[in-house]
Amino acid sequence: MSNKGGSVTSNAAQLTLKLSANQQAFESTILSPQPGNFNLLWSLRLSGPQVKGSNFLISDFGQLALSPLTNGPQTYRQSDPTSLAANLTLLTPADTRVLKDGAVRVVPSTGGAQRASYVGSDVRMDILASDNTTVAYSTIRSEYQAVALTGALGSAPDEFKHFYNAVFANSGVLDSTATFAAGAGYLKYTQKAAGDRYDVFDCRGITAGPAVSSCVDGSTLADVLSAGFTSNSDGRTYHLADGEIRTVGGVPIWVASSPRPQSSTLSATVQYRIYFELGGNVYTGSMIKDGTLLGAGSWVSNPAGATLVDQLTFLTYQVRLNQAARDSLKAAVKI
Repeated sequence: MSNKGGSVTSNAAQLTLKLSANQQAFESTILSPQPGNFNLLWSLRLSGPQVKGSNFLISDFGQLALSPLTNGPQTYRQSDPTSLAANLTLLTPADTRVLKDGAVRVVPSTGGAQRASYVGSDVRMDILASDNTTVAYSTIRSEYQAVALTGALGSAPDEFKHFYNAVFANSGVLDSTATFAAGAGYLKYTQKAAGDRYDVFDCRGITAGPAVSSCVDGSTLADVLSAGFTSNSDGRTYHLADGEIRTVGGVPIWVASSPRPQSSTLSATVQYRIYFELGGNVYTGSMIKDGTLLGAGSWVSNPAGATLVDQLTFLTYQVRLNQAARDSLKAAVKI
């Protein structure tokens, strides 16, 4: 406040908000006027030529107009994807479906909305369903590291190349002798589930949208699991005594006591098989518990392994690119 004698600032007004190191790293690529935080999505063969109509290599990005530090939670839409491969079709991964507030919600694989906010020194991301309103699930991001990329693509850090797996492992995808553009770099971070998350899977047939295929029609959890129900993907027959029934959002959900085998999840994320009763039918999915460290793909570390799990190393960190890094990869793509 001011008076004739000058200005006086209260102690409270002198306090300044300050970004943590994690939050600074997060904003370094995503906050306008920076061009955005770039993500790569792909389905590529580890060896040999790629197949048009089956394989893809795409990218999208997110950009914040304002900082959550001084403006509160900020909702933004991930961009539409673009293909990095001139000779491959612009395909996208399947959408994620979750059970939330008593209904199956669809989370778009691309072009969806997210809400960023700050919790302590970390970054909270609320992933919104296709209605752009319902929070489908949330994560906490931490342990950010900013890493510069210089020289030839083939000399990039192993953690970077391992994260992108077939993009680097298949010599037909990139020109590894191409060099990174000036200023290229990436962010590495970890993320954990913030709250329990219930993913929903098709049980019979393949569907899209919220109308997932059920396991048993016109039955109850108690009846189905008392008799025992076999999950082919898990290689197990689940019985009522192998877990417990809880009610979440008005929906009865049976959650297994033991985690699903890694051979079925192919992920570092610990998941638990669920069955739930909705509209008189029984459906299936998996639960990721609050605080679970979320995996991010894998790389082939032991090609001679006896099983697929033996061949893979499952990753527990995430990678996002700045535009210079993304453009460098795009310029080097040979497919």
